[in-house]
Amino acid sequence: MNAAAWAVLLTVLLVGWVVLDGAVQGAGATLLQERDPDGKDRRREPAERRVVLAAVGPLLLPGEVWLVAALGVLVGVFPHAEADLLTAGYPVAVTLIGSWALRDAGIWLRSRRPGRVWRDVWDVVLVVASIMLAGSWGALLGVAWGSGLVALALGIVAVVVTRLHGHAVVAWRLRRTGALPVAVTSVMVASPVVGTAIAAWPRLVDGAVSGATMAALGIVAIVVLPLVLVLQAVAWWLVSRPLGRRDTLFF
Repeated sequence: MNAAAWAVLLTVLLVGWVVLDGAVQGAGATLLQERDPDGKDRRREPAERRVVLAAVGPLLLPGEVWLVAALGVLVGVFPHAEADLLTAGYPVAVTLIGSWALRDAGIWLRSRRPGRVWRDVWDVVLVVASIMLAGSWGALLGVAWGSGLVALALGIVAVVVTRLHGHAVVAWRLRRTGALPVAVTSVMVASPVVGTAIAAWPRLVDGAVSGATMAALGIVAIVVLPLVLVLQAVAWWLVSRPLGRRDTLFF
């Protein structure tokens, strides 16, 4: 695999993550409230929140596998790009990692103890962390453009489109809508990644590691990528099933 092929693979892996995890981010950001058909916001009941999280829960771990694989490609093949992102966007990267950890903690811990207060506290953490995760991801893409204004704009865009994506996936899982809204919002959350990859392409490819290193990493990719694809297939199979009562027990 040459540098261009690795750059395409990196883009595909990041798109895979943002489509899967973007649904979790959006569902988390809107966990406490939803908009009625008449346009009024209302607070979700605890049982409804569990259903929302159960609807997107199967996407969480497979999505993170895509992200870990993407980070492996970034660090292994394009270390200069990783260094540039951390240098120019260190606060954004720290915010992303911190909000990612808090978001996951909120999902895993909210139902581990009985009590309304415990769950309500973690629900607030989950909402705030989900918004921060989406915003910091968009801002980090903007850092790759080398512009503070683009970082701000993409941060706002990421928050908005992940909310739409999460709503579409939850509605699809609950059989309220078909798959078309999910396809549309998937394109929406993936577009900033593709656009950033195109904008950063020359710098990304020109700074790749040597051919020998890429060849060695290619052997690893041959082993890892089939696993990633299997997890992707399992994730979409799980969310394509009707949501049952047993699915909500964990959340």
